[in-house]
Amino acid sequence: MDIQLLRADINSLKVDAIVAPSEHSQEGGRAVVVTGGNLLARFIIHVRVPTEAEDDADAKLQSATRAAIERAEELAVASVGLPAIATGPFGFTSERCARVMLPVALDHRHRARSLQRAVFCLFGREEYEIFERVLGEMKR
Repeated sequence: MDIQLLRADINSLKVDAIVAPSEHSQEGGRAVVVTGGNLLARFIIHVRVPTEAEDDADAKLQSATRAAIERAEELAVASVGLPAIATGPFGFTSERCARVMLPVALDHRHRARSLQRAVFCLFGREEYEIFERVLGEMKR
């Protein structure tokens, strides 16, 4: 599985599924899938994302990222788009989000079945550069 970084709007991404954050608990802690509707993606995978102040917020974000990637595998899709799901209203910095989410994707590469690409779709130059730097550090 390739890990790619792209500076774009997640809604314009040509992937099989995109991940969307949710503030609400999902059914049994699993990621919930809905159709992509008018989006280019066939599926939207909703995951519960913690706020930065919650107990074990990093572990919960790690679990949400893992659940999204595993759900993409269950759907047997070849590509999934992941935004920095815990930034913005959830309070994580881009740096913290990158340091939590990227290792999950890197770890999954060796277990990937159908998933060929995990595309981190990042909003703005600064967020892209942070993810690029952190990914570079982790690949060393």
